[in-house]
Amino acid sequence: MALLQTNSISFGYSHGTPFEITALDHVSFSVDKGETVAVIGHTGSGKSTLMQMLNGLLKPESGAVLMEDRDIHADKQQTRQIRFRVGLCFQYPEYQLFEETCFKDISFGPKNMGLSEEEIRQRVLQAAKIVGLPEELLEKSPFDLSGGQKRRCAIAGVMAMQPEVLILDEPTAGLDPRGRDAVFAMIRSYQRQTNAAVVIVTHSMEDAAQFADRIVVMSHGRLVLDGTADEIFSSAEELMNMGLNVPASTRLVNELRSLGYDLPRNVYTAQAAAEEIASCLRRSRP
Repeated sequence: MALLQTNSISFGYSHGTPFEITALDHVSFSVDKGETVAVIGHTGSGKSTLMQMLNGLLKPESGAVLMEDRDIHADKQQTRQIRFRVGLCFQYPEYQLFEETCFKDISFGPKNMGLSEEEIRQRVLQAAKIVGLPEELLEKSPFDLSGGQKRRCAIAGVMAMQPEVLILDEPTAGLDPRGRDAVFAMIRSYQRQTNAAVVIVTHSMEDAAQFADRIVVMSHGRLVLDGTADEIFSSAEELMNMGLNVPASTRLVNELRSLGYDLPRNVYTAQAAAEEIASCLRRSRP
C-alpha cells in the first residue's frame, strides 16, 4: 500500500473562458514511506498543481488523492490533518516568513496542531538543529537573517510539523552549489531521522539523478514517464521532445564517447563524470 497516491486525478483552471487550461489529465502517482521522488517537467506541465493536490490545497475535479488508502477529502477534518501529515514547502520558502522571531515562525505549524508548549519547543529546537540554524538565532527576527538562513528557517517551519511526506518545490532555486548541497543535506538528515517520503520538484536533471530513488516526468498535464534515472535518461530523445534534456554531465560523457573514449553510458552526475573521465585517462596512459 502506497503512503500517498493519486488515482486518475484531473484538474483545470478558468473553465468556460478562452483561458481554460487542463493542468492535470488523469494523473496516477504514488510515493512510499522513506522514498525520494523527483518530479520534473517543463514550465506549465502540471508539477506545482500536482504538489498542491498531494497537500490538499487543491481538490481534484475527478479522481481521488489517498493517504494510506483514505480519501484526503473525505471530510473537513481529514483534509485539515493531511496538511500536517504532508508538508509543502513552496519555491523560495523564505517568502513565507512572517513572524516576529524565528522561534515563532518555526512554531506556527506545531501550534496549529494543538501541541503542548513543551512539545512545540522540542520540535522547534529539533527542526532548527536539522537545518543547521543556531539556537541563538531563534529569538532574532527572520528578516534580519542572511538569505541562506532565511531559507533554513522556512524549511524548519515545515519540518517542525514532522510531516510523513515532505514536498519541496524547487528547494535549491537561486542557490550556488554550496547552498544547494546544504539544502540537500538538510533534507537527507530529516529523512534519516523520520523515514519520511520526500517529493522534490526540480528543473535540475542532475539533482533529480543524484538525489531521487525515482524520477517522474510531467508533460502537458500528464504523467508520461516514471522510473529510475537509468530508465528515464535512456529516453533522451523523448525528453528533448518535451523540452527537457539529460544532465549536462551525461551530455559531456556522451560527446566524449562519440570521440572514441571508453566511457559508460549511465553517467548522470558531475561527480560520477569526473571519476569516470579520470579513470579513462589513467587507463589510456602509456
